Amino acid sequence: MYHQNYKAKIILVLGFIFFFMGSHLNAQSTKKRALKRYERATYLYSQGMHEEALLFLDEAIDVDASFFEAYMLKSQIYEKSKDWKRAEQSVIKALDARPQKRQQWLESLVRVTFRSGNYNKAFEVLQEGDKFEDWSMKDQLLAQSVHYAREAFNDPTVIHPTVLDGNVNSEESEYYPALYASGDRMIFTREVEYPGKPFGQEDFYEAELVDDAWLMVRSLSEINTIRNEGAPSIRGDGRILVFTACAGVDGSYGNRVGVGSCDLFQSVYDVKSAQYDEASNLVALNSSGWESQPALSADGQSLFFVRAFRSKQTNEVVQDIYLTERNEFGDWRKAIRLPDIINSKGREENPFLHPDGESLFFASDGLPGMGGMDLFVSRKQSDGSWSVPENLGYPINTDGDENSLQVFGDGRKAIFATDREKTGNLDLWQFELPEAVSANAVALWTGAVFDSESKKPVDAKVRVLDADGAVLSAQRSNPDDGQFTLSFSSDENVIIQVEHPEFAFFSTMLIGGKDLDSFVSIALDRLQVGMTMTLRDVRFEKSSANLENSFQPELEQLAKTMLQSEIRIKIIGHTDSDGTLENNLKLSSLRAESVAHFLEDRGVNRSRMELKGLGAAVPIASNETDIGKALNRRTEIVVIN
Repeated sequence: MYHQNYKAKIILVLGFIFFFMGSHLNAQSTKKRALKRYERATYLYSQGMHEEALLFLDEAIDVDASFFEAYMLKSQIYEKSKDWKRAEQSVIKALDARPQKRQQWLESLVRVTFRSGNYNKAFEVLQEGDKFEDWSMKDQLLAQSVHYAREAFNDPTVIHPTVLDGNVNSEESEYYPALYASGDRMIFTREVEYPGKPFGQEDFYEAELVDDAWLMVRSLSEINTIRNEGAPSIRGDGRILVFTACAGVDGSYGNRVGVGSCDLFQSVYDVKSAQYDEASNLVALNSSGWESQPALSADGQSLFFVRAFRSKQTNEVVQDIYLTERNEFGDWRKAIRLPDIINSKGREENPFLHPDGESLFFASDGLPGMGGMDLFVSRKQSDGSWSVPENLGYPINTDGDENSLQVFGDGRKAIFATDREKTGNLDLWQFELPEAVSANAVALWTGAVFDSESKKPVDAKVRVLDADGAVLSAQRSNPDDGQFTLSFSSDENVIIQVEHPEFAFFSTMLIGGKDLDSFVSIALDRLQVGMTMTLRDVRFEKSSANLENSFQPELEQLAKTMLQSEIRIKIIGHTDSDGTLENNLKLSSLRAESVAHFLEDRGVNRSRMELKGLGAAVPIASNETDIGKALNRRTEIVVIN
């Protein structure tokens, strides 16, 4: 019975190998001893005993040095273990033994030569194929990659990667860093030994940057369990943590509740306890498949992640990047697959959105590259589309797999995981990105919102807008301490808005990020009868009562405040002293009227507004200077009941 099963498995495996080789002929060797060892090797291969199979293949080749099929099976085994150099050597020996098969197997030689990092040789083999009249590459991605890799290899980018200073790296593997937007703290994954487990245990740790050295702060004991936690991602201020947890071999999640094989979980940082709270399953995003490698935007409003599942049509595993965004209630919307310009026919993984909100870094093996998983960057366009991904180049990308990339706020310095010093032991390193593939430098706007009277923190909506009113980043200030952290491009003029329905709004413009205070305290005045709100950024046409046809940040906030409350207001227009008394009174009255029309257009009932123009009668600064005149040209909003 054993003999029959053994023979049946030999036939099945040989059939697979011959299909792989494009031939239905039996293995060809004139020496029976070689054939017997080859048959034994195919059986061992079918049982997953690859090392043992290689021993018998070597014995077969010792007997028959021209045994083509034995060399090709060796190549296949080496490919499975990603030992590309030995795979290349085996194919070369096979084709040397059977030169007449060279054209038939030329594409295989291109593939293994390319994957071994022998880019110039792969290009030569590809060119050799062009000499055959009836030959063409079936794998066009491979052909494109050979051309790209040869050019990149011969014109490498100059980078100087260095291992992180400090005590973060250890004899264990460290990987998947998650940087705070400030660039001085991070959470990372470490694989540690765990008693009673035959393999490593993944846990989270936190580190901070002190005098250019990364020092361990603590283990995230409130998150870590005896099961694996992986791929952490944090909001820019570190106060929201999204990570991956997977079911164990028993199919359970331990003390967590799961949906699929691997799920996304979220935990919120508790300011009072200085720990993350109990993680909850992001049920709306998880499926029966595999969700992992989350990437929160710096403001926490967007979440990229990787989803993998087996296609019902092809039975192949599909692995793509998805995006979800929060709705007005703070809940995650249905995740949408990123377009084909990002997601290829291969695998995409490890997304990271830089705090500039535009530069999406990710890894892919389905785009032209150096082999394996390469790192790419795509830019979000003004219309919401994504640019064609750009390969980060050689030697950032190599013939191996690259991932775990994070980029600091300056857009140039990057951190990644590599085992280039000791194979199998990943450590965290850093380097500077070439300018062509760098992100935009960002400024951080960090502060706290509080009640001007009680001094208690306020849970307010804080937003950064561009000049046209598009939201660049948004966040709610923390109800426990009022703090927020938002980022924007450091060379961009932005509008800052803070609002809460029970308080007068705050609005200001920042000219780039050069003179930005490290921490800003914003005191909000509670809405009450008799209070006055001074609007300094109502944009009128020059010497006219007509509003400019542009975004009006303060008026938009005023309209929102009135629609969220029942207050009545008096709109008072003021001018500087230029012009006659009569003209200034008329201009200020007409400008108050224009403001009222704006509010009406936004849905505010006219009966809730009174109007008055005071011209230059009530200055708040000297009209002898341009600065004073600018302060006097204002619109005041008085709450009357």
